[in-house]
Amino acid sequence: MTSTRRRGAKSKTAIVRVPAQFIARRLKRGLLATAGVASLVLGGFIYHSFDRPLTNVMISGDFQYLHKHELTELLRDHLQVGFLSVDLKGLQREIEGHPWVDQVSIWRQWPTTLQVDVIEEIPIARWGDSGFLNHRGKQLDNPSDIRLETLPVLQSNSATSEKMMGHYQRFNQQLAATGLRIVSLEYDVAGAWQLQTTANFRLFLGRDQLLPKLRRFGQVWTSGLSAQSSLIENVDLRYPNGFAVAWKDQTASAQQPAVISVTASDRRG
Repeated sequence: MTSTRRRGAKSKTAIVRVPAQFIARRLKRGLLATAGVASLVLGGFIYHSFDRPLTNVMISGDFQYLHKHELTELLRDHLQVGFLSVDLKGLQREIEGHPWVDQVSIWRQWPTTLQVDVIEEIPIARWGDSGFLNHRGKQLDNPSDIRLETLPVLQSNSATSEKMMGHYQRFNQQLAATGLRIVSLEYDVAGAWQLQTTANFRLFLGRDQLLPKLRRFGQVWTSGLSAQSSLIENVDLRYPNGFAVAWKDQTASAQQPAVISVTASDRRG
């Protein structure tokens, strides 16, 4: 028996209620997504608006051995970009790769200028026949065939340049009170040190107790030995408590003591 819907009867419709919190979350996500896209678009627009081509590169520093055109050539390939997109770290590495550059500082200056401040390497001594050393003992290449004949010469076939520079500075400091300075410093394969002074005589230091030996020499030098400086051929400091003086001629040798000792004259290497 088939049942039929009564004519005029109304159908029932189910009403589903969506929680307000769900709607709010969906709306919030949509707004955040829209805001994120808008921020990216706006950020990109602002970035490209301010990333203008560089128009000025200002190079500053006190240069004796560097030339600004050398630095300009190093920078040239890195400047075909904008004010914001320029790679400052890459530029710094490029310039510090130059053999006569010690340190570099680079910064942007609004709106399209790049400031480059360069500290030049200062050669402290000659290294062998053609190279140079800075105050840390770093070897400086000499692409420009620079010749600085007035600088002291450090020579060794066995010691590092850092070791030679360190000893040179300590020896010079110890000799400061005497008024003497080092013209050349040598370290041989036996581990012995010797140096030539500005008074045109050599000091043989040996292998150990180097600063105490120079200290004892300085005491005698300032006490009167300096008056005989033109007569001295060399000074042998390889003694525990004194030193021997070799004179340039026999007359001076006969008139002056051969060994000057504080308490003993037993020789030691």
